Amino acid sequence: MEQLPVQMFDVAARAFRPALLHLEGDRCLGVEHRTRGESEYYLTPGFIDSHAHVYPGATDLGIPADRIGLSTGVHLVVDAGSAGSASFPCFRDYVVPSYQVEVRAFLNISRIGLITKQPYYDRRNLDLQAAVQCLRGDRSGLLLGIKVLSSGLIVEDAGMEPMRMAIEAGQALGCPVMAHLVEGPPPNGETMALMRAGDIITHAFHGAPNLAANQKAGTGPNPKYCSLDNVMWNADGTPTPPLEAALARGVLLDVGHGAASLDQGVARAAIGAGVRNFSISTDAHIRNVDTVVHSLPYTMSKFLALGMTLAEVTASVTLIPARQLGLADWCGDLGQRATLFRVRPKTPEDPPFLDAYGIEIPAGQVIEPVAVVRKGRFTALSPI
Repeated sequence: MEQLPVQMFDVAARAFRPALLHLEGDRCLGVEHRTRGESEYYLTPGFIDSHAHVYPGATDLGIPADRIGLSTGVHLVVDAGSAGSASFPCFRDYVVPSYQVEVRAFLNISRIGLITKQPYYDRRNLDLQAAVQCLRGDRSGLLLGIKVLSSGLIVEDAGMEPMRMAIEAGQALGCPVMAHLVEGPPPNGETMALMRAGDIITHAFHGAPNLAANQKAGTGPNPKYCSLDNVMWNADGTPTPPLEAALARGVLLDVGHGAASLDQGVARAAIGAGVRNFSISTDAHIRNVDTVVHSLPYTMSKFLALGMTLAEVTASVTLIPARQLGLADWCGDLGQRATLFRVRPKTPEDPPFLDAYGIEIPAGQVIEPVAVVRKGRFTALSPI
């Protein structure tokens, strides 16, 4: 039997404690607490990527879930609205069973989901009853809630209708709504006012209204959709009144890095002001996975560089998303499900840490997964 010294994540304390991981071949025999000891290895509950797009072939953005799954230390990938009620059965019956990594999903309020980036162009696809029936009728346990994209480039002329319908579906089903909020119209303040306790704002640190900075980087959004009505954070990192009111009601935050939704200035200011209770997710899809996003550990490393502690970053991909998604037993026995990683110095061979506007984030460390424990089986991802 082999004993591997580790720093184990204590969920209750949100801190790392010395422990021994007991292994016999590829079997994990359990984890034993220690009073002292050092190790370069960190053992945590399985990583959760709470926002990605993993419906390839049938949608405009999808990638295979295993591309960002167990090989990167991620045990659960959550698809954020790729499927709607009309396309969900294929996703459930044919796509998800082909993956090794566990997958859950939010159902798009549009019947067609993200077959194109115009899910609400044809208003006939906004079908409340179809969404409610689909989620109520699902027996797979795959669906977690409703997804809506409520920003100008996507809603086009549909205005607030998709958001209002998504909230109505969430109320009817007693489930959370994940809302994509970036550029308006509709104004984010108006959209956030509808959100309830347990609903999730994704793309929480977008920089779309910061038009001057975006244009300087050469990747800014259409000026038509940039206004102060869409700012969610003040320059000092405190929330604007509409966001502050939403957070006070119990609305939750998710990063949703994506190709255009992480402004390092916005994130650094909010983190500096004490904002820590959010989930870190990639919003990985075909247009960003090889450029700015890469993987969840790569995204986690950025937030380490932006001022969060390692324990805070770990909570943001384990405990916090598990609570947001209602996964009560996720942070249980680490001898059955866990991610093992180390933090190493960044090298010239590593890709640069870029935010969604192509601006480099100064960083000196990389979070690197080295093994996963799944159903009690230990699988090394790199030499230990």
